[in-house]
Amino acid sequence: MMISTSFLFSFTTFFLLIFSSSHGLYTQNIIQETCKKSAESSPNINYKFCVASLESDNRSRSANLHKLGLISMDLLRHNMTSTRREIKKLLRNKKLENFVKGCLKDCLELYSDAIPTLKEVKREYKEKNYRDANVKVSSIMEAPTTCEDGFQEKQGTISPLTNNNNNVFQLAALTLSIINMNMHLQ
Repeated sequence: MMISTSFLFSFTTFFLLIFSSSHGLYTQNIIQETCKKSAESSPNINYKFCVASLESDNRSRSANLHKLGLISMDLLRHNMTSTRREIKKLLRNKKLENFVKGCLKDCLELYSDAIPTLKEVKREYKEKNYRDANVKVSSIMEAPTTCEDGFQEKQGTISPLTNNNNNVFQLAALTLSIINMNMHLQ
């Protein structure tokens, strides 16, 4: 029985189209499923924020759950680093009220301490030490919370970092959620 070349070509093309489109669906589905589970398990995670964040990184197109964890850590690191840069920029303003300047200095210290901790989290995660990674991410979540709370100590003071702190907090909560999902798969 002889199979024609045109049939083989058509079959191969069909197979590749099905595989590539189903792979794209798998990636979208894993992001959506991960975000759905994360948002359901934590009031600190907004589903749309989660999906938009993970989809913003091109590596998520071919990611599994473990890689999504690494991606969320990179997004978190980027946001923490940019928040730290924003704090330094704000501190250059000579007209800052002393109270606000003090709060910003506290925030700078909090973020400066949290960034190296995130490097440890990534190492622990890669080694599948999910419990240690979990504890360290939980400590990172204190940085945006404590930073934001500092501004609330003086009535009428508005934090210039609210959006940054909220984004960092949500990304940390997302990272924690993905770590926990991976931990339960072991």
